[in-house]
Amino acid sequence: MGSTALTDNVKANNARLVVYRSSALGFAIQPSYSVDGRSVGGSQAAGFVACDLPPGRHEVAVNNLPLSSNLFGQGSEKVSLDLRAGSTTYLSAQPQMGIITPGAITLVQVTESQGRADVASLHQSNSSCGKA
Repeated sequence: MGSTALTDNVKANNARLVVYRSSALGFAIQPSYSVDGRSVGGSQAAGFVACDLPPGRHEVAVNNLPLSSNLFGQGSEKVSLDLRAGSTTYLSAQPQMGIITPGAITLVQVTESQGRADVASLHQSNSSCGKA
């Protein structure tokens, strides 16, 4: 569960990024997440990916299907973040409704307290980024 996977302190020379999806809406739609253009894991319902990264500017994206649409939702498929050393940044991956095509998954940055609370009951997904 997320509460045990995230109890380790972030090393002073690293920053932790957690991308999570708490909603089961659109559970069959599981695009991958990428950090700086490199795929790091999949967008699984009730799951999260945790990456320890160098501090500084990083671009995080959801690789949605080309025809996916975000007609009514909030958030963006691509977010640019400035990660701080020794801290954890949380992005909530939110499924959006589509009309003709599957909905898109979008990213919204949330506070650390909100992220920790949301991730506590989720399962850590396999990832190919730095181990958190």
